[in-house]
Amino acid sequence: MKFFSIDNVTKRTLSIIFILKVISGVSLVLIYAYHYKTRISADVFKYFDDGEIIFSAIYNNPIDYLRMITGIDADAGHLKSYYEAASFWIKDHNYELYNDNRTVIRFNAIVRLFSFGYISVHTVFMSFLSFIGLTAIFKTFYPFFKARKTELILCVYFVPSVMLWTSGVLKEGILMFAFGLLIYTFNNLIKTIKIKNIILLLISVFILLLSKFYILIAALPGLCSIFWLSKTNEKRPLLKFIIVHVLFFILAFNSQYIIKEYNFLEILSQKQHDFVNLVNSLTIVGSAIEIPELQPTFIGLVKNIPQALVNSFLRPHIFEVHSSIVLLAAFENLIILILIILSLVFINISKIKNKSLLYFSISLVIIVFTLGGLITPVLGALVRYKTPALPFLFIIFLFLFDTEKLYNKILSRKDAKNAKKISNHSHSLNI
Repeated sequence: MKFFSIDNVTKRTLSIIFILKVISGVSLVLIYAYHYKTRISADVFKYFDDGEIIFSAIYNNPIDYLRMITGIDADAGHLKSYYEAASFWIKDHNYELYNDNRTVIRFNAIVRLFSFGYISVHTVFMSFLSFIGLTAIFKTFYPFFKARKTELILCVYFVPSVMLWTSGVLKEGILMFAFGLLIYTFNNLIKTIKIKNIILLLISVFILLLSKFYILIAALPGLCSIFWLSKTNEKRPLLKFIIVHVLFFILAFNSQYIIKEYNFLEILSQKQHDFVNLVNSLTIVGSAIEIPELQPTFIGLVKNIPQALVNSFLRPHIFEVHSSIVLLAAFENLIILILIILSLVFINISKIKNKSLLYFSISLVIIVFTLGGLITPVLGALVRYKTPALPFLFIIFLFLFDTEKLYNKILSRKDAKNAKKISNHSHSLNI
């Protein structure tokens, strides 16, 4: 495919990355198979099994199958039996938003046409979709990091949570596909308007609306800022980003006056409340944590943001490890903490080639991490919530962390030590 033709990046390299994603996806299936006692409590299997129920309609009436897959006339009364048999087609709480469970269930029902019921085939399909999305992100940033190609590959593809969670038959794979495509096509459209990119942009927005709506909302301020900058010769990027974000926050806090059914603060507060109640109703939740209650006010939101960011950036930490998956996330957070420190110490602003993409990445990470930290009382769920933003977080480190500055520091210390040794040796000879 022409899409995978990238200067100085061999097809062999991309093939190896894709194979590693498939292996990660199969590993996730095994983890769920052995870690969870029932299939209905394991996300990979519960959506797969519900997809099988929707697919079963094809034997009785293929038109009914198409209705449920497309959503056209999917409310027909006789289809209720399928929806009731599926455990997760209907959500208890939708908050006037689309039920994103149905997106991954439909994905499984479609792939079932080719898989003959083997979940590994579904894993290959999902791994490929997310691989396309990650490659789109890579291609967006690659022009600015050609000299640091290997580091960019590590930042985009090899973040542990990204490699694991986007490779399994979960919402994260579809989300990464659509979001990567959105960023890539948007960036291309700013340069040149082409019908193909417009169509791909609309498709990616549509999929995001049907999967994780909050990611699209989180990206909008940054995307609007980039668009404004592209029309004004990239002048004063930080000021324009601040202005756009302030306007978006004003709109968010007054959303109920724009669309009556959507009160941003109340939806966040209710979502947290329902999540906490769900956790409290369960007998054992190994990674449950206490989070402060979110009041649906501006002051309540601002007061909770610092704790939300601490949870998202640093938890789980090494003292909260109780399983292999938590260990992986804790190790990842330790790397993040080290890179934050190194980026602040060895920063070189003058070397940053594209501040628009840097500010976009910072905006996306802070908004996604804040939303996840505000409403999520389970560390395992929090790790998955922040997965779409993780490649951008590591790209931020790539923008800020001047490795040459670090190397020069190390070399200067080494030279100083050598000079001291020579001086001491000369002094002893004189004696």
